[in-house]
Amino acid sequence: MTLLSVFAKGQITITHSDFQSAFAVGVVYESYSTPWDRTDYEVFVGEPSSSPQVWDMTGIPVEYTAVSYSVQPSNAPFIGDFPTSNLVLYEKYWFGPDDTLYTWNYKELLNDRILLHGESDETSVAWTYDPPVVQSVMPMTLGTNWISQKDSTYYMPGIYTIDENEITVDAFGTLKISSGEFACLRMRVDQRTIAHTPVGVDTMRTRSYNFYTRDMIEVNIMSIYEEQFDLTTILTSGVKLSGKQGSLGIPPVKPPVVSLISSIYPNPAADGAEVAFTLKQSARVLIRLTDLSGREVAVICNGVRSAGEHKVVVDVSDIPEGIYFYRIEANGRVETRKLVICR
Repeated sequence: MTLLSVFAKGQITITHSDFQSAFAVGVVYESYSTPWDRTDYEVFVGEPSSSPQVWDMTGIPVEYTAVSYSVQPSNAPFIGDFPTSNLVLYEKYWFGPDDTLYTWNYKELLNDRILLHGESDETSVAWTYDPPVVQSVMPMTLGTNWISQKDSTYYMPGIYTIDENEITVDAFGTLKISSGEFACLRMRVDQRTIAHTPVGVDTMRTRSYNFYTRDMIEVNIMSIYEEQFDLTTILTSGVKLSGKQGSLGIPPVKPPVVSLISSIYPNPAADGAEVAFTLKQSARVLIRLTDLSGREVAVICNGVRSAGEHKVVVDVSDIPEGIYFYRIEANGRVETRKLVICR
């Protein structure tokens, strides 16, 4: 393949029609992610350039993670709270023999952008974004740039986070995955998370890369920290591959048999909280508490647990007030949730 043909193949524009076709009612998407075993993989992410590049993702191991359905908005449980939403995605994560609902995403597809208005589960609205979050703009091509901001307010006064994203389409080329080679655009997402609590403000900077094709095949390289910002080849354990069902060339896999459903109460917590989780079979369980920078604050649980329901008490009396994350892992599955400590 000549450089000229690669250039012609890689220089694309993603239009409103592409998004409209990709998210038509009835379309099903599958997602696969790298195993949650903390193994770092070497990934070439490239650099900002007006010349074509080649991104080969065929050697990265992934496993089945989730399935998303584009549904008729009128069938969504809380469409009345988001009356302008004309695009609803129903996403499930697979934790065992049965699908477990993760979220409904209420979006609005306009001529020049896609807005996220809110999220819910089957019983309640989890988040309402006002103003809505700008997730994509159209047309999208080399040089496209926009700002996206998401405010998350907790039910305790004075506790909220702001995610400020600057998204830039800064490269193009060829994406290689198991099902073939595709012309794609590279989006660089520079995120600044600002956490406001009664005791002060914490700021964390991360970067991610999204590789998009016109058919909405997407590779997402997640949560790169500042020490790797200037590298063209990085080490990461967070790679996600998504696309229309059957488009990714990944053989069908048997879903994992571990069901991991975690909750923590109370949240916010003052001195202590209780983490609850359920296992379909015995597994080694690791539960860690980290701060906004990813630094480990405490190990809550690290050991083998039998099948069934479990509860672990967390002592946070010596941990400063603020926003933290608790991460629970078992047999390669993982869930991460926020924990607010407030006294």
